[in-house]
Amino acid sequence: MRLVTAVLGFLLRKAGLFLGLLVVLFAGYLLVQVVVPTLRDAAADRERLEQVREERAGLEAELARLEDSAAAEQGASVEFFESEITEQVEALDDDLAAAQSRAADLRDEAGVECGLWQRLGDLLTPGAACEAAERLAADAGEAVDDVQGRLDDARDDAAVLADPDLSTAEKLDLIGEGGGQSFLERERETTESNLAVTEAEEASLEEAQRSPAGWVVDQWARSWRWLVAAAVLLLVLPPALRAVSYFVLMPVVHRAHRPIRLADGHDHADAALHTSSAERTLTVDLDADQVLSARSEFVRPVQGRARSRLLYDWSSPFISYAAGLAFLSRVTGDGGVTSATIASPDPDAYLMRIDFSDHPGVVIHPKHVVGVVGEPELRTSWRWGVQSFATWQVRYIMFAGAGSLIVQGVGDVVGTNPRGGSTRIEQNLLMGFDSRLSKGVNRTEVFWPYLRGTEPLVDDELTGSHPLFWQKSSTEAPTNPVTRTFNTLFSALSKVLGF
Repeated sequence: MRLVTAVLGFLLRKAGLFLGLLVVLFAGYLLVQVVVPTLRDAAADRERLEQVREERAGLEAELARLEDSAAAEQGASVEFFESEITEQVEALDDDLAAAQSRAADLRDEAGVECGLWQRLGDLLTPGAACEAAERLAADAGEAVDDVQGRLDDARDDAAVLADPDLSTAEKLDLIGEGGGQSFLERERETTESNLAVTEAEEASLEEAQRSPAGWVVDQWARSWRWLVAAAVLLLVLPPALRAVSYFVLMPVVHRAHRPIRLADGHDHADAALHTSSAERTLTVDLDADQVLSARSEFVRPVQGRARSRLLYDWSSPFISYAAGLAFLSRVTGDGGVTSATIASPDPDAYLMRIDFSDHPGVVIHPKHVVGVVGEPELRTSWRWGVQSFATWQVRYIMFAGAGSLIVQGVGDVVGTNPRGGSTRIEQNLLMGFDSRLSKGVNRTEVFWPYLRGTEPLVDDELTGSHPLFWQKSSTEAPTNPVTRTFNTLFSALSKVLGF
């Protein structure tokens, strides 16, 4: 039941996140339209442009039909002309009313568009909305006059055809020549006039769409489907990839990889390793000629003489730098009372001292190394294979021989011995380990925290009877997306090289 509840809760959260994202985007779009009237007008103009294009296509088709019918005009009968002229009068009445209404609307719009603020806006933005509105109003006024004239002619023709004193030939003659234009010619001219007005309005709307506001609206109309698809993909793809990695990829990696052992094949029975308890500060007492090399910002009170040193070991400059042992304070025991106090600038940090002798190598991540007592040998070991692919680490830095390390961790520093078994631990918490341990990888055992992104997929698995060192928490903190991107790239490169 808990599993079903957890699954339903996860799906509901994702659905709520998606709906919330769409609501926020839509609310933002509406807010922009309210706050920025030009965007609202551009959206309305875009809709009107589509209607005008349809009207233009219909008028063009009607004009083509009239042109085809003009050739058959001379052979038509009076009855045909009477019915056609009657229909024409009714149509012209409707056209006149529509033209007058359109002209009134355009005059009103011209009055709005040509206000003081709109004229100032024309000076600052592309296009000239006021001039375009006035031009459309003038064209609409001329269209009203044209329709009125053709309506008067049509009514005159209707009166001629209704005159009982005229013969058929006289009626046809008066309609064709003495009565002015024929009804087909007038209907064609009416259609041509309406087409011209529609084309002018279409050109004006297209010009408005070339403004910044129109461009934004046009881009949104073209891309909103892709944006919705991208939003869905961004919500669904990460958990899908996590599920595939957890249930498919990691089982294959775990079966295919072979744990590595960085120490050579000998038992190293004489090797010794001891650790101190984790403390906020550590005092290091030095015997005669004993040397402490520590990061300068960690060295606090010093009894004795301290010198600066650029690198820990000049014979291995690159490894010294990779191990974080650069720009050091070097304190040397002089036979008297010589000591140095090590303290971290980080208030959440703890310090631990690791003493070892005749040791094949203690692996410590360089970012955790604070200081070195004595002069242990720096070594590197490269490992390739499936495990390196899973952990993104191919180089390990070790301190071998005799000496002491002072390491730093966040929250606490703990030394744990698997006691012959295996211990799993998150990679970001593992500070280092004895090279005599076998190191492998395994899948995290907690799926839901991993799916939520709170737990990593890969855990380090160390097996043997020697210690490993880990910190209680990680120092990783939330950052902005740009910083996270750069940190991810450089952290991946550093991890591959064992930094």
